[in-house]
Amino acid sequence: MSTLTMGKQSRLSLSNKRRSNKLNRKQRSPRRLTGTGQFIVRIIMGLLTLSLIAVLGVGLLYGYRLMTSHPYFELKEIHITGNDRLSHGDILDNADVALGLNCMEMNVGEVERKLSANPWINSVTVRRDLPNRLYITVQEKVPAFWTRKNDNLYFADAKGSVIAPMNPGELASLPILSVADGLAEGPQVLTGILQKIKDGQTPFTQSQAAWIKLTSAHEMEIYLDGHDMGNGLTIKLSTDRWEVQLERLKVVWRDLMRRNEFMNAAIIAASGDKIWIKKRTLPTAG
Repeated sequence: MSTLTMGKQSRLSLSNKRRSNKLNRKQRSPRRLTGTGQFIVRIIMGLLTLSLIAVLGVGLLYGYRLMTSHPYFELKEIHITGNDRLSHGDILDNADVALGLNCMEMNVGEVERKLSANPWINSVTVRRDLPNRLYITVQEKVPAFWTRKNDNLYFADAKGSVIAPMNPGELASLPILSVADGLAEGPQVLTGILQKIKDGQTPFTQSQAAWIKLTSAHEMEIYLDGHDMGNGLTIKLSTDRWEVQLERLKVVWRDLMRRNEFMNAAIIAASGDKIWIKKRTLPTAG
């Protein structure tokens, strides 16, 4: 009897303990926020985030205004390199920069854009060296010819591309260029012959060339004038074989000089693999 009673008491005790543990767990578990509470928390967190962003924005704006107005960042040195035709003043005026401007406030890309608009500038790089230095490096276009356009003279580069109009008072010893429309090989031929002249691989110099023509017949005509050219000499080469023909022309040129007949030549023309010479017409005795 006593043993049975003890077993029942033990089971009752275990059952009570389990119930007690369940109640304790329920009491310990945190209360979850309802939908309204979560919404309020989100609003508060959002307002705090916006406040932080606003504070940072104001701080950055204040810092920017401080840097762009502080004398520490005022330009004290402007270094310009690579210019030959354009003066320092021309470049500064085109760039719209001057000593005293704030280095931080200046837009380097805008300065490069303004300088690139100048027809004489081929390329430009602008670099600022904080706190107060600016470096401008330009590469100018080099004129190789004069060319006519609408009855006006323009400077042109080695490819025959127009650079800028010639202003009154500008002096240069350049040949006049004339290129027929639609001549695709024109730029390549021009740069090639100019390089040959520069390298001393022609029997004449660029200063002796009065004009150069690229005709619709795919011929290059060069008129030479000078004290050692007599009354002038015209050279004709094919635009497709001008390099080979130039080498043969040099042989004929030397032969004419050796025989003292050079001054009698009015035209030296290449046709295929041959070189032709047209002599001057001597005046007849009256």
